[in-house]
Amino acid sequence: MNVREIMTVGPLTVEPETTVADAGRIMLDQNLSALPVIDRGGRLLGIITDGDMLRRPELETAPDIGWWRGFLAPETSARQFARTRGRHVGEIMTTPVRSVGPDTPLCDAIDIMETYRVKQLPVVQGEILLGMLNRRNILARLITALLVVEDTPVSDDVVASRIRAAIEKTNWAPKATIEVKVDHGVATLSGPVFSDAERMALIVLAEGIGGVRRVADEMVYVDPTSGVAFGSY
Repeated sequence: MNVREIMTVGPLTVEPETTVADAGRIMLDQNLSALPVIDRGGRLLGIITDGDMLRRPELETAPDIGWWRGFLAPETSARQFARTRGRHVGEIMTTPVRSVGPDTPLCDAIDIMETYRVKQLPVVQGEILLGMLNRRNILARLITALLVVEDTPVSDDVVASRIRAAIEKTNWAPKATIEVKVDHGVATLSGPVFSDAERMALIVLAEGIGGVRRVADEMVYVDPTSGVAFGSY
């Protein structure tokens, strides 16, 4: 899946000359946490987020730069002064901004979001803004995928074969010890497991197989050190 399949096309934007008050009002009115900043040619210049508005003298939350710090690091102090007191978007926006292309694989985009702890990414073609990818886009696609129901009836034997095949593909399941039976869509898993993590993962695996209505857990925990079985969970 690529970014273009789930991104928000034609997102709301602001320009560097937009006031911070107007940008904040747009965020509140439209329930947004960020706005891309573009020039009149549609080129991405930066991004302004609600986090950029947390440290402000109007809220009595702006950091105290202090004369000693200003003396030792005047450039850094001046930059911080402008970012926490700027009245226009161009003065406080984050730039350069991390972005992705429309054909970027979704998994790669999520890697960027997790690595840099950002909630949204502008989507650009060259320098031109095409859209925005945010967590809401990803959540919406996830819900759609979770609600997909297999319309074609599947026999219990086919479902059981699917579960066994999925177990065989794992690198963590006790493949030789787990028995699978399916009756009217109810998948029963039995046999020894060697941790609660294995048990839970096997249940989740079976739940994700098309045709499974419910999973019955009859697996038995076996202590991997002593080999003692403690009965089903």
